Amino acid sequence: MSKINESEVDSLQTLAELISEVMGSPVTIEDEAHRLLAYSMHDPNTDPARIATIIGRRVPEHVQRALYESGAMQRLQDSAEPQHIEQLSEVGLSRRMAISVRHYDEIVGYIWLLEYDGSYTDEQLEQFRQGARIAAGQIMQQQRRQQHIDLLRRLLSGRFQSEQEAAQQARESGVELPAHHYVLLLEHDHQPDMSGWSERIVQAANEFAIRVTLHMQEPSRIVLLCGFGITAVQARNANSDPAVLIRSMITRARELLPQHEELYMAAGEQVGSALHIQRSYRQARELVLLHRQLPETRTIHYYPEAGFYRYLPAMHREAEQFPVTWGPLDRLAAYDQEHNSNLLQTLAVFLDLDSDTKRAATQLHVHSNTLNYRLKRITEVGGIDLTSMSEKVTLYLELKLLWFDSSG
Repeated sequence: MSKINESEVDSLQTLAELISEVMGSPVTIEDEAHRLLAYSMHDPNTDPARIATIIGRRVPEHVQRALYESGAMQRLQDSAEPQHIEQLSEVGLSRRMAISVRHYDEIVGYIWLLEYDGSYTDEQLEQFRQGARIAAGQIMQQQRRQQHIDLLRRLLSGRFQSEQEAAQQARESGVELPAHHYVLLLEHDHQPDMSGWSERIVQAANEFAIRVTLHMQEPSRIVLLCGFGITAVQARNANSDPAVLIRSMITRARELLPQHEELYMAAGEQVGSALHIQRSYRQARELVLLHRQLPETRTIHYYPEAGFYRYLPAMHREAEQFPVTWGPLDRLAAYDQEHNSNLLQTLAVFLDLDSDTKRAATQLHVHSNTLNYRLKRITEVGGIDLTSMSEKVTLYLELKLLWFDSSG
């Protein structure tokens, strides 16, 4: 006969399948509020109550009411032993055997199984009790994980009014917030199977004395709150600036993760207050947006090192709200369209290469005379003074905004 070994249980779903195999009956595991946590495979002889529970992810109210009115729930709550539950045909409930799941003296859930003939061996009953003991640990672990996620969501959304309030909820959740922390964001466009990814990121963090305090996984993204195992002052004294540690950690994490071109990793700045974690999160999101819109920024993983790129999203919003029409770039684009030329691209390459005509000609695959002719046309058509630094800086930023907008 199969046995339920705690070492083989990595989730409540696994536990439900193991109990079902040992007992020879379909199993459901609920929390103390009768919300469905896990269930075994369907059985041809399953009843309407079980089907409704699985579909609705909780025991229907009328079934709960019938169980309490029949006294079945009182017996489960009064005893830690398996209890036989008689059929309640009026609510579609067949015979059951159930056991309360207890963490010390507190009931944290219930395990139910369809009872076909009511005959179980002593060994099976002991295995059922063992399943309840393991379920208690799994449920508590799941509850702690949910507490951690709730705490992280509150920190990311800035819903704490004070440092004391944040620290109190952290203590209640069993979390110690580090003195300095930042948000690391990982996103992927095609919702791959990300199971095990968080563990690899934690491994990379540990190599650089970085602690992952909280994390949560959502479709196509993982959000991590990271902190340093050493203070910022100690890091500088050890010639390990926090920015260097963060860059190194992200580089290492990318080595450990599956290789995907559309995998984006970005960290917001290190902050020293729980109330500023929201700012670090927003910065990480802005940097991921830049990665998506401007591929040239994908080598930048730490927001404070993004330079002027940090301001592009805000500049883009400003340009959308107060658009300026028929500027130099509009005139060049119109000329290119009418004459099938590429003055706009030429200007972009010229400015990207710090007005170095030799390098620009090489990158554009044209003769230097051709480039000089194009630059002359650019000044004439666009009304541009390429000897003016202020004009060149303005055009450079506007070109970045143009690519940012077209990519979006």
